[in-house]
Amino acid sequence: MGGIGKTQIALEYVYTNKTNYDRIYWISATNQASLFSGYQEIAKIAELKLAPDSGPVDITKIVLRWLRQEQNWLIVIDNLDNIEIVDGFLPETGPQRHTMITTRNPNASGIPAEGVEVTLLDHDDAIELLSTLSKVTIAPNSPERKSADEIIQRLGNLPLAIEQAGAYVREAAGDLATFLEHYDKNQKDLHMWIPKGSRQYPFSVATTWSMSFNIVRETDPHAARLFQLFSFLNPDGILMEFLESSAHVLENGLQLVVSNPIYRAKALMELEKFSLIKWDRQAKSILIHRLM
Repeated sequence: MGGIGKTQIALEYVYTNKTNYDRIYWISATNQASLFSGYQEIAKIAELKLAPDSGPVDITKIVLRWLRQEQNWLIVIDNLDNIEIVDGFLPETGPQRHTMITTRNPNASGIPAEGVEVTLLDHDDAIELLSTLSKVTIAPNSPERKSADEIIQRLGNLPLAIEQAGAYVREAAGDLATFLEHYDKNQKDLHMWIPKGSRQYPFSVATTWSMSFNIVRETDPHAARLFQLFSFLNPDGILMEFLESSAHVLENGLQLVVSNPIYRAKALMELEKFSLIKWDRQAKSILIHRLM
């Protein structure tokens, strides 16, 4: 899910283990062009010899061959949501040659790596993060704790949303109760709040999810319409049986997607690729974060 902290975890690993590697490289994989650009940057830093007419694929293969000869490195491939773009372009790993990949796509079994799901914060950790970032002391059984509990519940324990809330309290509201008052009146604007100062993640919750949704809207309009339908339903569980039984009241295109299991699966997998939903195949239900 966008905003859950995948990139921050990768950064923390890099900072904590930087002395264990001779070389560390960071590649953005939002699309294949950015992936190739990352490998081109490695070639430049490593001063590899390239033919004048070397294209992006040629340079990438040269870098991958060079990495096979090196004994100690870490490469972080960040935001790899379309798994297909790295097909044939992943470095070979070894005892001291490591690749870390972040992705919102849970259907990533094709990547030869061990997957670890990054989950939402538990309530106590979320309270601690809010207190740290807002610079408000949140004591047990205090009015601040009551406001904090409500903020965390409304934000669904999402780290990026809590970071924005903490920044708004620190920079504008001054206390948690005032934040809640402003949130009731200006929820949309607050989800677009960008904290000031040094910050490694440049987007707000609203921007992060809007970018994902816009990609879905361009690649699969029916999946986008299905997602808009989900936004009116219960975020804690939308039963597939309920959708199927109600398909006849939907517009023609959406009706076909909901009633046809093949079309429906394709649309759900497209939404799942960006973690806009969580599809529980066994329970035959859809989960959607309440902020979405």
